[in-house]
Amino acid sequence: MIRSADDPTAEILATSGLITMLGAVMAAVIAVVALGDGSAVAGAVLGAIALLSFAASVVCFTADSKRSEAPLPFPSLLRPETAAELSALR
Repeated sequence: MIRSADDPTAEILATSGLITMLGAVMAAVIAVVALGDGSAVAGAVLGAIALLSFAASVVCFTADSKRSEAPLPFPSLLRPETAAELSALR
């Protein structure tokens, strides 16, 4: 299935993935600061929030990529046929 540029589900998944990734980075930075200040409980809680946010972003990005099976617009080693052609030339 090739998604169009106006697909709202794709936009929601991509935006959710980016926002949760941003939240994961911010929580991880604040957790490191909290651990540096000697607050182990706050650091542990924020570290757990960072891990959960990161996992949620991976889920969003995975769901978004599985919805789209669009071909790559350029020759790539990610395509099996391109890799086979290149190895045949060697």
